[in-house]
Amino acid sequence: MGLDYIRAQTGKPWRKRWNGGLDRLKAPTLLDLTMSEAARTVTAELNAGSRVKAGDTLIVQSAPDGLTVSDGLRAIGRVANPSPELTTAVRDGGGYAEGVLQRVGLFGDTAEISVK
Repeated sequence: MGLDYIRAQTGKPWRKRWNGGLDRLKAPTLLDLTMSEAARTVTAELNAGSRVKAGDTLIVQSAPDGLTVSDGLRAIGRVANPSPELTTAVRDGGGYAEGVLQRVGLFGDTAEISVK
């Protein structure tokens, strides 16, 4: 009953109404998402007593045992097992990279950092 009722009320079959609709969906619009830079998100273990909040700009530094995260001159955490791609990207950037703190964990012991 449902499909017959819709066809009887609309007059045209559904396919003809969507003639060109797929092409319109594929066309660029004002709100298209374009990625300008490759952003990598990594989870860092924060040191006890670190006072950070979402939106803070941090420094991600290459270290022998992974990556160190610091807020200026103060080390606030570390990434124990970074991916080889992220480690290579930080080393190619002179051993440093900029990171933006996206989210702090519920207990304040971890943080998600977006590394550029």
